Amino acid sequence: MKKNLRFRDGKFKMMQMTDIQDTPGIDKETIRLIEAALDQEKPDLVVLTGDQVKGYSPKLRGERKEEFARELIGEICRPMQERGIPFTLAFGNHDVEKISAHAQLAFYQEHDCCVAYDTPGLSGCANHTVEIEGADGTPALNIYMFDSHGNDGLSAYQPMQQDQIDWYRETRDELKEKVGDYVPSLAFMHIPVEAMYRLMTVSKKRGKSGQPGFAGFKQKNTYYSLDESRAAGRYKEPLCVPNKDGGLFDAAKEQGDMLGMYFGHDHKNSFHGKVDGVDLGYAPGCGFAAYGDGVYRGVRVFEFDEQSPRDYTTRVVYYKDLFNRKRVRKISHWLMDQTPSSVDDGVRKGVKVLVGLGVIAAIAAALIILL
Repeated sequence: MKKNLRFRDGKFKMMQMTDIQDTPGIDKETIRLIEAALDQEKPDLVVLTGDQVKGYSPKLRGERKEEFARELIGEICRPMQERGIPFTLAFGNHDVEKISAHAQLAFYQEHDCCVAYDTPGLSGCANHTVEIEGADGTPALNIYMFDSHGNDGLSAYQPMQQDQIDWYRETRDELKEKVGDYVPSLAFMHIPVEAMYRLMTVSKKRGKSGQPGFAGFKQKNTYYSLDESRAAGRYKEPLCVPNKDGGLFDAAKEQGDMLGMYFGHDHKNSFHGKVDGVDLGYAPGCGFAAYGDGVYRGVRVFEFDEQSPRDYTTRVVYYKDLFNRKRVRKISHWLMDQTPSSVDDGVRKGVKVLVGLGVIAAIAAALIILL
């Protein structure tokens, strides 16, 4: 059932959480981060943008996988439920590896703070809107939640589907008829759109901050760095976009209603910038049971004023700031941060390890000869 929210005293605050990526018995530091962020910021709505469930875990692949998924989802929802904070969600590529999105959505909907639902007839699951009403009861802000689907092979992701884009356009136009003008909106999904690469500069040398491209942007001796004249924040891993442009960004910039589009998926990235008048940005991963950016795990916060919703502000609240920490607490968390972020990253790190081992072996052989 569709549920609407309202501005309170002309203000509305949202919090984006992404990539919790865990199993039942969720990591205590993850819950600690979530609870501290909720208590400090007191958002009116929480948006989960995918990979809540570590679908590749053996525990979530056996006969009791749905039982365990339900238990995990209950743990994730509990901080919002206990505080009476509404939440909504999108699914990521890992959520749905072995458990259907529709089954998981039903588990979320068991919690009365859940405002997510599925729009029938669209590709994926949990494509929906959350309308934020103004003082007169009409929508003053609209939130679009998109299913960005899953993997397409080992090193690629599926694009947004045309029926989802058509649904967005139809919804946008219906809201205009209802209100009299296009309603300022944000879109949330798990996997970033290709337009994120327009916030990059390109070089043939990796340099200090350069990262290789991904999917259609992957080319030999081509590296991407954050264009600091157009974007700000932390950029620590490649932008893992779909294998082709589905066309959602082009639709989003057509009428000026879409203020911004925000993503998860690339756990170590938390930058944002503007392309063709649309803000594009990441929230950092907040889960300690998956790789991340050390104490730069966190959440993204959005604040709106009903009188000028287009002038919203956004910022990232990091774990390090909540707890005044300079490094992660456990060696296991540090080791988790060293794991590859993708197949391509795994290959690169594997090559480095082999080269390192080769150098050590060569030094050892030389020492043996000398001795």
